[in-house]
Amino acid sequence: MKYALMLTLLLLSTVTHAEGDGGPALPQVQYIYFEPAFVVNYGSSGRMKFLRTDVALRVSNTEAAAIASQHKPYMRHHLVMLFSAQEAEVMTSPTGRETLRKQALEELRELLTELEGNPAIDDVYFNNFVVQN
Repeated sequence: MKYALMLTLLLLSTVTHAEGDGGPALPQVQYIYFEPAFVVNYGSSGRMKFLRTDVALRVSNTEAAAIASQHKPYMRHHLVMLFSAQEAEVMTSPTGRETLRKQALEELRELLTELEGNPAIDDVYFNNFVVQN
């Protein structure tokens, strides 16, 4: 126990010393994951179609992470509405999915700018994207 405490103090003093040396700053990039996965129906005609996707947001610092985390329920709502408004052509083509990703990023950035005065989000990623037509 005594040795563990000494080792911890030694490691902490080393980390503090290294940060104070003016060395390269560590990147603060963080990823914020929406859980559970999004499962929505989409399309306006014909058979019911489903999407299941995991979404992650990339932010560049802890302040942006706090802003994005605070508004996750509101952002989730907007993403559900965006995904469910799509047509099959968008969901089934790589070009359509990339357009949807960019649209999601733009909408979330606008939303956070309106709420916080800071767009906070650097990018949006679909970690998986499964559709059933």
